[in-house]
Amino acid sequence: MKEPTHCTRRRFVKATAAAAAAPYVITSTALGAPGRRSASQRITTALIGSGGRGQQIMAGGDKVVAVCDVDKKHRLAAKAKIDKMAGNQDCATYGDFREVLGRDDIDAVVIATPDHWHSLIAIEAAKAGKAIYVEKPLSVNIHEGRLVVDAVRRYGPILQVGSQQRSDEKFLRACELVRNGRIGDLETVRVEILTRPGKASTDWVPQTVPPELDYDMWLGPAPFAPYHRDRCHYNFRFVSDYSGGDVTNWGAHHLDIAQWGIGASRSGPVEVVGKGKHNLNGLHDAFYDISVDFTYANGVKVELRSGGADVKTGNVKFIGTKGSIVVSRSMLDATPKSLLTSRIGPDEVHLARGPDGSGGTHMGIWLECIRKRKRKSINVPAEIGHRSATVCHMANIAMLLDRKLKWDPVEEKFDDDEANRLARRPVRKRWIL
Repeated sequence: MKEPTHCTRRRFVKATAAAAAAPYVITSTALGAPGRRSASQRITTALIGSGGRGQQIMAGGDKVVAVCDVDKKHRLAAKAKIDKMAGNQDCATYGDFREVLGRDDIDAVVIATPDHWHSLIAIEAAKAGKAIYVEKPLSVNIHEGRLVVDAVRRYGPILQVGSQQRSDEKFLRACELVRNGRIGDLETVRVEILTRPGKASTDWVPQTVPPELDYDMWLGPAPFAPYHRDRCHYNFRFVSDYSGGDVTNWGAHHLDIAQWGIGASRSGPVEVVGKGKHNLNGLHDAFYDISVDFTYANGVKVELRSGGADVKTGNVKFIGTKGSIVVSRSMLDATPKSLLTSRIGPDEVHLARGPDGSGGTHMGIWLECIRKRKRKSINVPAEIGHRSATVCHMANIAMLLDRKLKWDPVEEKFDDDEANRLARRPVRKRWIL
């Protein structure tokens, strides 16, 4: 099989122009074009980004027909696994995501690239008429997150952000109890996350780019920088040009749950102040050992802290006037314990459980929404993913400036010109959104 490594400009422009000409519903394959099965029977997907996280979620979709990665070793390893699951050799491989988006037989894409690519690929996938599953955080800065939301509103794709804790019954149950007043008036939310410093070494020197890696494409919209292995693959998350460190890695999960419990999923705090440590030299400059406080318009405080050695994936504790609830991926507990058996009545707040109300895996909910064409049943749409990522970006900006900032969640602006400049980033010319 010939492996395409790039997309011609003519083909890409033709594909995206066609998609932009009409509102998105779903591609012809999923609608059941003549000779093809309907969406209720089959959804064809492609995986874009097949590193660590990509290989964890590669089984998404009814039929994975393509894998795209700028690292040839990664994409061939993913293809081998996909082919083995399918019992054939049909999975195509690509080095440029635009080749994938140019295929009209692909209904949906799963985006599991480094963070600095999430927004751009999601926007182009929306233009190309694909359903989209994009890993968290939705964006690498506030401005790009809003651009994704705008693209989804314009083109109408079924987009799910990979904040999968919203499809976990423990987190859903905790937030329902809080939203329905079981702990009284909510006063404080304490969020603990794992934060790591990366590598503090300052004696690094540029290295030769491995032959299997298209490094210029890996950088994409980020500023050019000499290659070093500690920039790429998993370590990208400790470099601020590509990620927000563990604040966006784990914070995107647990601050998302905090906002859900507060009832601010489509809004955000009005004030932020924080401190943290970061390496002043070397490649890895993301914040760790953090202490950030957010204030919401209703007076609720969110305290984001680095957890101790026993914090593996983080936790969220809701504290109210009549009790508290703490939840993590491994447990749900409450004070008093009787809260855990409290029944949510039919006229109370019931949080999203998928298109038919029965729940399911996070990716399964996305697939079912595609089949049933129920865009509004997605439990983490672009707006919510953007707002959760925004809280993380606000934390990093506040720590970088080391001063209290006020935030207008309606206008999405700080009261500080320097902070507003940090809400976006320069983009290499060929990738300007």
